[in-house]
Amino acid sequence: MKKLMFVFIIGAALVWFGMDYYKKNNTSDKKAGGRGGSRQVIVAVETGNVTKGDMNDEGIFTGSIQPKSKFQVAPKTSGRIKKVNFDIGDTIKNGDIVAELDDEEFILAVEQAEAALEIAKANYNESGELLEISKRELERVKTMRKQKVASEVEVENASADYKTRSAKHMVNKSSLRQAEASLAQAKLKLAYTKVDASWSYGVNDRFVSERLLDEGAMITANTPIISVIDITNLTVVIDVVERDYFKIKPGMEVNVFPTALPGATFTAKVTRIAPMLDEVSRQARIELNLKNPEFELKPGMFITAKIIYGTHKNTTIVPIEALVVRKEKEGVFIVDEANKVAKFVPVECGYRNPNQVEICYPKLSGRVVTLGQHLIEDGMSIRIPSDETKTNGSEAKK
Repeated sequence: MKKLMFVFIIGAALVWFGMDYYKKNNTSDKKAGGRGGSRQVIVAVETGNVTKGDMNDEGIFTGSIQPKSKFQVAPKTSGRIKKVNFDIGDTIKNGDIVAELDDEEFILAVEQAEAALEIAKANYNESGELLEISKRELERVKTMRKQKVASEVEVENASADYKTRSAKHMVNKSSLRQAEASLAQAKLKLAYTKVDASWSYGVNDRFVSERLLDEGAMITANTPIISVIDITNLTVVIDVVERDYFKIKPGMEVNVFPTALPGATFTAKVTRIAPMLDEVSRQARIELNLKNPEFELKPGMFITAKIIYGTHKNTTIVPIEALVVRKEKEGVFIVDEANKVAKFVPVECGYRNPNQVEICYPKLSGRVVTLGQHLIEDGMSIRIPSDETKTNGSEAKK
């Protein structure tokens, strides 16, 4: 019984000491705490400066380079390739002979057409002379008829003979023209054995981008032999979304940054804008003209394009990371340097780019929180480790 009483007294004493300790700690927390009776939290943050400068409204796009002109050279007739005069990378001029086909059959066809033309000329000349003779005979008979020397039957016979000679002469004339056309056609087919590359616009020199066939190959008409491109002027193709589509106008200058040439910048101009947006991607095709006189750029290269739509001079700028949303309002946390607290300030934004944003209203100065702002609310205490590091470093130097 005495043991039970002793255990009960010890337990009651422990409970009393525990309650007393809890009350003391709770009271100290309330004295040290902020609003709501909770302990005040100090959040470590990083900051950035509010600056003044020019702000651009710009669009950044990715795209690729395409040749201004590209076409394949193919023969207009069938045959065996006897010779190919160009290979990949060769310079080719307008009108150069790219390849030659076997032409023996076509040469014989030309000779045959020339012989047929000579026969047609002979027949035409003969019928012409006979027509002239029948014409004079008809005139003589008509004169004799007026003199009552020839009969009416003789006049009719001479007239019929003249008409027959005239019709035959017309037939021979048509045959002559047909023979001339056959000869021209045979010569044209012979010319087709010399496959040339020709174009009607652009520079005189272009390049062979592909060689598709070699000597000895049997080909049919319209089978490509080589591919020719123009890289003196290039076309840059980018796709833009609806938000940027209506800001882009023909003639705008565009800065082009090739991925394969770090640090290099080229200037292009907007030449063509698609009149519609694709229903699937919701993007529109934009074409830029890019001059390439030194042939530094090649078709197929990947590029980044930057288009500046407008510029605001001497405006307020903060880092893009400083923007936060509190109670459905966009704003920034301004650093109160004296009290080391962060104050939320709603803002109206203007131009933006991947790194910065323009603040149109209100006027700001000082520093804004750029890292850790998701952990703080308006009026919370903050500490800036970078400032402490600088202070400690200065004291160490002293």
